[in-house]
Amino acid sequence: MKEQEEKIWHTGVLGMTLNVDEGRITIFRSTLEVLGWPSYYRFLYNPQMNQIAVQVCSATDAGAHRVGKLNELSSCEIKCVAFVRMVYKNAQWDKRRSYRMIGNPFPEQRLVSFQIQEALPIENGRVLDGTGSPTFALCRAEGSPSQNNPTPEEKADSGAM
Repeated sequence: MKEQEEKIWHTGVLGMTLNVDEGRITIFRSTLEVLGWPSYYRFLYNPQMNQIAVQVCSATDAGAHRVGKLNELSSCEIKCVAFVRMVYKNAQWDKRRSYRMIGNPFPEQRLVSFQIQEALPIENGRVLDGTGSPTFALCRAEGSPSQNNPTPEEKADSGAM
């Protein structure tokens, strides 16, 4: 069996993780920062386009979730069992895994979009994709050399679970 290698998740990469066992969605600090640390957000889901988006909204908008107390990694976690199950079913994901997605910002729409088909399977906070992680390529493609070799503090603040 081919050994799976751990990939580094750069703190500047926009991210979101879904876990079907707990019905949990984790929105990473980097995503919240790009959205301007909103008080409320909502999920937009387009199964035909295989996209999920996190969009800034007001408390009165349909599907609004309040950004609660941030955890020790400054990520936002929410339990949304029905939504997570629907995504897993439509994407035909393995229910024994969590999945991490890389986001693309759309500032004019105040949202970050995630391509479901590009999700990376993870286990214990480690990317299991042996073919190479787009997050690793992004780490090398942008930022300073110091960002390409994150400190232990940056790794701890990566949003990994």
